[in-house]
Amino acid sequence: SATNMVYNALIDKNVPGITDKHGNCEHLRKFLGPGTKLEAGQLVWITDRTPHEAREQQEDKYCQFFQVVTSRVTHWNDQYYTPNPL
Repeated sequence: SATNMVYNALIDKNVPGITDKHGNCEHLRKFLGPGTKLEAGQLVWITDRTPHEAREQQEDKYCQFFQVVTSRVTHWNDQYYTPNPL
């Protein structure tokens, strides 16, 4: 557990260069605050503008992470998703 962290923030998509082409915003870490560790089985709703990261596991174990994209992707990862033709 606690292998993912989510931050209570939104990246402003209108600021040029706020992230690199992969969505990296490491340079903003000092402004994000402490973040919230996600525990095993915890489900959270975030947007594609919500900073989040995978954390190092302290022991060998199975870890699973998945995303469900429900509508428009507004920021950096739209090139990684296949649009629903419906």
